[in-house]
Amino acid sequence: MGIEFTALHWIYVIFIVLIIGFMVKRRDTTLICVLGIFMLAIVTTGDLTSSISSVFNSFIYVITELLSTILIISIIVAMSRVMMTSGINEVMIAPFTKIIKHLH
Repeated sequence: MGIEFTALHWIYVIFIVLIIGFMVKRRDTTLICVLGIFMLAIVTTGDLTSSISSVFNSFIYVITELLSTILIISIIVAMSRVMMTSGINEVMIAPFTKIIKHLH
């Protein structure tokens, strides 16, 4: 019983390698991800309009699954920036500075 790699598998692997490469170079991976979804959809369906709608359907799926996580991360980042701007983060850490200095 052998495993046969199809064009979909190779496209998936190529785009995963591209995404990792872009992440290593600290570049934005959004366009690569969208192109990967589109390429997988065009090879699967063979139809341009179905492929374009697949890209938008994937956006809808991601938003419904990850919106709460994105919202929580956004709130935490915003609260952290407010703390840094107001300087309260230094006041909160002040009691622990002696302990932290003695650890080194």
